[in-house]
Amino acid sequence: MSSLPLPLLILGVLGWLGLAMRLVPRLRGPLLFLFIAFSIRYLANFFHLYTTKPVMAGQSINSFLTLGIAAIALYVCRRDLVRYRLTLPVYAFVGTLIISGVWNGEIEGLINALIRQFLFIGIILSIVAALREQGDEHSEVSKPLLAVFAIPLFYQLISVVFRYAKAAEADGSTSYIGGYIHEGVFSTVLLAAFLVVTLSNIAWKWRTFLIIVLFTALVLANYRTSVVAAVPLALAHFALAGSGKLNLGMLAIVRGIALVTIAIVGALLFALLSERLGDIGVVLSAGSDLFKPPTEFSNEERGLMSGRVMIWSDYIFTTIHSDIANVVFGFGPDAWQQSFSLYAHNVYISYIYEIGILGSACFILVVVSFMTLALKAEQSKKWVLFGGHVSYVILCLGTMPTFTIEGILFYGILCGYTSHYYLVARAAAAQLKRDSRATIRPGRRARPLRPATARQFRHPAKARTLR
Repeated sequence: MSSLPLPLLILGVLGWLGLAMRLVPRLRGPLLFLFIAFSIRYLANFFHLYTTKPVMAGQSINSFLTLGIAAIALYVCRRDLVRYRLTLPVYAFVGTLIISGVWNGEIEGLINALIRQFLFIGIILSIVAALREQGDEHSEVSKPLLAVFAIPLFYQLISVVFRYAKAAEADGSTSYIGGYIHEGVFSTVLLAAFLVVTLSNIAWKWRTFLIIVLFTALVLANYRTSVVAAVPLALAHFALAGSGKLNLGMLAIVRGIALVTIAIVGALLFALLSERLGDIGVVLSAGSDLFKPPTEFSNEERGLMSGRVMIWSDYIFTTIHSDIANVVFGFGPDAWQQSFSLYAHNVYISYIYEIGILGSACFILVVVSFMTLALKAEQSKKWVLFGGHVSYVILCLGTMPTFTIEGILFYGILCGYTSHYYLVARAAAAQLKRDSRATIRPGRRARPLRPATARQFRHPAKARTLR
C-alpha cells in the first residue's frame, strides 16, 4: 500500500480545514506560522504520490514547500537571527557544510543541506518567539502545535480500521502509517507530537493519556528506532516530571504505578519484537569483530539490524580508504546519494562520509551544546528536555532525522523549547542576583527615606537613587 485512497485523504484535509478555521483567527505571528507550516508539510507527505513528482526545473511540490517554509521562517525571526549566542554552534556547523560543499564541488547537495539548516534555525527562533510572546501561558503555544498532529493520527486510525497496511522496507513487517511516505519519517512525526505533549502545561493526567495514545501509535508504525527513542521521554514524564497538583505521597504512588506499567508494557513489547531487537544484543556481544570491510561479512552478519551494520561498514571503510582531505572535509553534503544505493541509517556515520571529521565534530558540538542548555533550563522542564535530547541521540543512531524535513522539525521544536526554558532560567537567576544585591548588607545601617520633593515629581529622571 503506497497511499490511502484519495477520498479518504480529502476527508482528512476537510477535517484540517475545519480545525484551522477555529484556530487561525486566534493565532498571531510566529505561532500562526508554526501551525500552518507544520500542517502543510505533514499533509503534503500524505499526498506523496502527487507532491514528490517533478513539476518545474526538476523540483517537486515538496521541494518548493520546503524552500518556502524555510524562507518564511527566516523572515518571521529575522530580528533574532543574531540575537542569541546559543545558536552559534549551528552557524559553525553551517560553515563546515559550506567548506565541504565548495571543496568537493557538491553545490546541489550543499544548497539542499543549507535549506534544511536554515529551516532548523528558523523553527528554533520561531518557537522561542512564540513562547516569549505568550509569557506564562505556554499552553497557548502547545495546544495549537498539538492540533497539528490530529490529522496524522486520524489518517493512521483510518489505515488501522480499514487495514491499509504497508510492508516495512527493512524486513517486510506490517506498518500502519496512514499512507505516509515512509514509516521512519511518520514515526518522527509521532515523536514530535510525543515531545510537544511532554513539554505542554496541560493537566498531568491528560498528558499521560496522550503519551499512551502516541506510544501505541509508534508501535503500530512499527519503526523500532523511534519506539526505543520514545522511552527516555516517557521516563522523564513519569519518573521526573511533577503533576503539580498531587501531594508528595500520592505523587510517589502515581509515579510508581506508572513505572510498573511501563515495565510491563516494555516486557510485552520486548516479547513481541524480540526477534527484531535481538540483533542489538548480537552486535553488542560481537563488538570490534564487526569492524571490518563489508566484503568480509558473512551471510548472517549481513542481515544484522536489517543490514545496517554492513551499511555502516561500507561508509566507514570508504572514508578511511580515501585521501586525507576527504577524511577531514568529507565528500560533500548529501554526497552519499551518488555513491551508495542506501542511506546510512546513522547520522554520525553518514556525516563522517559527507562532511568529514571537521563537520562531524561540529554536529556533535551542536548536539552537546543544546543538551547542556537543557540541563541548565528551568527546573520544571529540565529533565523532560534532557530526555528529549537523549531521544534525538538514539534516533540519530538508527535513522537519518537530519536528512528528512520531519526530523528537522522535530529537532527544531526540541531545541526551540530548550532555548526558551534556558533563557527563562538565566533571566530568573539574573533577577535573583539583582535582588540579592539590593538587600541591605549585614552591619550596615539603612539610610532613612526622604520625602519626595516637588522637583522630583516634575523631573523623575533626575531623582536620586536610594542606596
